[in-house]
Amino acid sequence: MKTLLFVNACVNRETSRTNRLSRELINLLKEKADYSVTELVLEEENIQALNSETLRKRMALSKNGEITDKIFKYAHQISDADCIVIAAPYWDLAFPAMLKNYIEATSVAGIAYRYSENGRPIGMCKADKVYYVTTCGGYIRDLNLGYDTVKALATLFGIKDSQCITAEGLDARPNDVEAILKEAIEDLPNKI
Repeated sequence: MKTLLFVNACVNRETSRTNRLSRELINLLKEKADYSVTELVLEEENIQALNSETLRKRMALSKNGEITDKIFKYAHQISDADCIVIAAPYWDLAFPAMLKNYIEATSVAGIAYRYSENGRPIGMCKADKVYYVTTCGGYIRDLNLGYDTVKALATLFGIKDSQCITAEGLDARPNDVEAILKEAIEDLPNKI
């Protein structure tokens, strides 16, 4: 069975429009392929940003080839997934800080990518696609730094395809939130 890793960076998940849209996507992906879904709720994971101590520990373990330590849990999960869905609301031109902490935890040389003899990175992730789902009260325009980050990481990790799925203008008056979300949901089959 294929694995789908759902990285849920939504807050207020019960009312989150990003969470709603991403779950609709996951349901469609499960219809298309026989996926086993692993959901990481980043609020509950409470991943801390790297600091001097944790970075030194991670680098020492990695250098010694000790990549089974629990500090590498998230890097192994992302490397082993067949498909990845990242759900994050559009915050401050990007995404919530907890997603940045998760990215730091996954971006590990020797697990998510490695370096060639001439120093070029070579991706080691199994997934062939990552979906980035976001919603915005206003309009993102060309300032989707969250997706730009995820797309660049996908390339580093060897994931050949990335797709951004958005619903925008949700808080702009007099826009109809339900109509915008319905349209985004109805368009999902065109995105997969």
